[in-house]
Amino acid sequence: MESSKKTRTLFRLIIYHLLAWSIYITIGLSRKFLKSDYTFDLLDFVFTEIPVVYIFYGNYYVLKKFLSTKRYILLIAAEIFLYFSAAGLYWACGTLIRPYEPPGTIPPYIFSELIVDLLWIFLIYEFFSFGYYFAMESVSKEKRLRAMELEKARIEADRLKSEYAFLRAQINPHFLHNTLNLFYAKSLPVSEELSEGILTLCEIMRYSMHTGEQDVDTVLLSREIEHVQNVIKINQLRFSNRLQVVFDISGDINEIRIIPLVIITLVENAFKHGELNNDQHPLVMQLKVSEEDGTIYFSTHNRKKTGPKELSNGIGMDNIRRRLEATYKNNYSLTTTEEADNYTASLWITVS
Repeated sequence: MESSKKTRTLFRLIIYHLLAWSIYITIGLSRKFLKSDYTFDLLDFVFTEIPVVYIFYGNYYVLKKFLSTKRYILLIAAEIFLYFSAAGLYWACGTLIRPYEPPGTIPPYIFSELIVDLLWIFLIYEFFSFGYYFAMESVSKEKRLRAMELEKARIEADRLKSEYAFLRAQINPHFLHNTLNLFYAKSLPVSEELSEGILTLCEIMRYSMHTGEQDVDTVLLSREIEHVQNVIKINQLRFSNRLQVVFDISGDINEIRIIPLVIITLVENAFKHGELNNDQHPLVMQLKVSEEDGTIYFSTHNRKKTGPKELSNGIGMDNIRRRLEATYKNNYSLTTTEEADNYTASLWITVS
């Protein structure tokens, strides 16, 4: 889609250039035809226009290459080269067509004189090329500003949606915590398993609502893993401990910080779409922390559910990709591999 759009844009640009040159040449020929002694020579016309086109586009390339990057010494050197090479091109074109023209029509070119004679022509088409370059730069800058404004508007819309979602989620969290604590206290004499489940749910809700530790955008990795273990625990209670889950942790997780609710999103995705009742194909989660290079590796590998699938809009994965990109830039990698029966998600983060 993007490639097709670029091709159409390039095609339109070529058409515009051909049209502009056609108008320019037509005006130039019209002035010459008004002279009674002018005789049109196609071969002479074509070969004398080639150096002009070379000067125009050559100068545009030089400006694009060196002026936009503020390499002024290279710009001057390139302009000097362009001037002498244009003179050489004029001399070569004249030499090539002279044998095919009537004697005396095209006088022999003397290169030293040609260099001086070319200066005015060179300056004229340099001026045209300068104008075209700055016009294109202005259009490009306008497009970039428009794209930035659209991106800013999209970010603002996303922010407002997030704020609205946050407000909806903040239906008196203290009331919910107090109510769960009440249920926990009431359930203690009734069922230890029930009270433990309520306490675990309370911890899950507390972490989800207060993940910004002291207004910081990151949490200790150990807190995030504790949250993951609570989610596993509550799901085991839901399914009478029938879920087959293997969670292997290696490395020190107590000193490293990470943006919250990223790892848990991958875990919840595996719980939602994975077949976790088969002891031959358990959900396997691995967390490896390397203190030497400050990298975190986390992966989930699960058997895919058979039968009806739960609907998924992919918002969770898109969200964590945006958050990872905003925080870690090029220092992360999130890949997913989907096979006929299995699904794997792998996350690499360099935090130092």
